[in-house]
Amino acid sequence: MQATQTLPSKILRTKKRLSESVLNESALLILAVCGLLLFLTYATRVISIGASYGIIPLDIPLAEAPIEDRGLHSYRERAGSTLSPNTLVIGVTTNELIFGDFAAFTSQREDIRNKFLVPHIAGSPQVEALLRQVSEWSDDRMRKKAIRNDSLVIIVPDPAVPVAVLAGVAESLRASKKFSHVVVGGGIL
Repeated sequence: MQATQTLPSKILRTKKRLSESVLNESALLILAVCGLLLFLTYATRVISIGASYGIIPLDIPLAEAPIEDRGLHSYRERAGSTLSPNTLVIGVTTNELIFGDFAAFTSQREDIRNKFLVPHIAGSPQVEALLRQVSEWSDDRMRKKAIRNDSLVIIVPDPAVPVAVLAGVAESLRASKKFSHVVVGGGIL
C-alpha cells in the first residue's frame, strides 16, 4: 500500500514543479524595463541625428594677434611675418596652377591680367615650370614696380584636387627653399 501512495505523491510533486514558471515576475519586470530603455534610446537617436552628414565650409580670417606669455612677464610673442597684398597666392585646380599676388585673388578678383596659369601635363602639376614663372614674375615686379617678394606663399586648393596632389605641390614649394613659409589656405578663390 505504501507503493501506491508514493507514486501518486511523486507524480503530484513533479506536476507542481513543472507548472511553476521559469521566469518569476521580478525578472520579467527587469526585462521589460530594459526593453523600454533600449527602445527609448534608439528613438531619441533617430530623432536627434539628421538624415544626412556633410562638411560645412568655414573661412577663418587671418589676423595678427600677439599672444602674451604669462610665464615670462617681459616676453611677448610677435608675428614672424604678415600677409600683405603682395603675398604670392597659388591656386591649385584639377587642370592648372594659377598664381598671382594676394590682391589679385581678393580686391582685384575680376581682373584677368594679374593672374597667370601653368597647365598640368597629363594630370600632373608642373611645379618646376611654376617656380620658373614665379621667379620671372617676381623679378619683373621688382624691376618695374619695386615690389619685393615677402617669401610667403599661400596655396589655395580647389575642393576637387586630391590631398596627395596638394601635399606634393606644397612639399615641392617648401623644398625649393624660395619661401620661408608655405601656408595652405581656403576661401579665397
